[in-house]
Amino acid sequence: MEDREVSSELKYLTQIHLKSFGLSDYLVRQIVKDFKSSQTTGRFKEYAISDVKVSVTAKLSNPKTKPETRKKLQRLLTWLNGESNVIAVDFLKHLAPEKRIEVLMGRIEELEVEERQLTQETNELLSKAERMIRKK
Repeated sequence: MEDREVSSELKYLTQIHLKSFGLSDYLVRQIVKDFKSSQTTGRFKEYAISDVKVSVTAKLSNPKTKPETRKKLQRLLTWLNGESNVIAVDFLKHLAPEKRIEVLMGRIEELEVEERQLTQETNELLSKAERMIRKK
């Protein structure tokens, strides 16, 4: 999967960007519903990244937010903040080499599962977008 860092030049997102993180149509509408300003490029409304961050943070602070939704929102917020998914290995320095390998292999397996899920979600969204385009 390609690296998803927010470019320092990227100031706006569309709803399609938000949906690419597996957010439902409903959740996307909830995130952008109170935004006072947005701009339109072509047929798409664009929303300021700073507004999206505030809204996502508010959703994450809501105790009623479901765990699966929370994971998706946290992944989006991590991307918006330009944080990397690089594993800091400082906490492994006191482990035996065999244990380090075991921990890192486990993390690699977790990331591979997450990558497969994201790829599937992305493919589903792309298919949905293509169907929507064909309808118009």
